[in-house]
Order: sequence, then C-alpha cells, then structure tokens
Amino acid sequence: MSATLENLQIRLLKLEEEMASLRQLLMGNSLEETPAERGRRLLAQARLGKQGQKAAAVKAFAQMGIDQAPVPPEQLRKMMAACGVRPEDNFFSRGIQEMRGE
Repeated sequence: MSATLENLQIRLLKLEEEMASLRQLLMGNSLEETPAERGRRLLAQARLGKQGQKAAAVKAFAQMGIDQAPVPPEQLRKMMAACGVRPEDNFFSRGIQEMRGE
C-alpha cells in the first residue's frame, strides 16, 4: 500500500488521539480541550477523511462497472419523463411517506 500524504496525515492524527488517550489513562489527568480546540480537531478530521471517502467511492464504482459521470438533474427528469414518470404523481414521495407510516 503506497503511503500518500493524506493517508499519513490521517494516521498521524489518529496516533496523536491515541497518545492523548493513553496519557490521560496513565496520568489520571483529564485532558480537556476547549470548544475551539475540539472544533479545530474535528474539522481537520473531516477534511482528511474526505479524500479517503472519494477514493472509496471511485473504487466501489469501478468494481460495479460504473464508469460514467453522474446524470445531471435536468437530464434525469427528461429520462424519467420518457419512461412515463409524471412529477405530479409524487410517486417517490408517496412511497417514502408510506414507509415512514405518515
């Protein structure tokens, strides 16, 4: 497995979190982070995780044989209309409501 910069950053962030948890357990100190510090940490995790999610989606699509770009919404509406789906029927919305028991 090749180590990309994003992978290394994710691994380092996880290692730092593990070390902080171990220090807290061993020392008995509570390492409290401020709301700003927590927010900064969570945003960094989200940014780093985004690359992994994109890579996983690309891999999954490739395994399923999907090699085309997504269909734009307007084209999708035209395709659905060509198949006889009428927007005024609210078919999909009704199905969701029925599943929820509304």
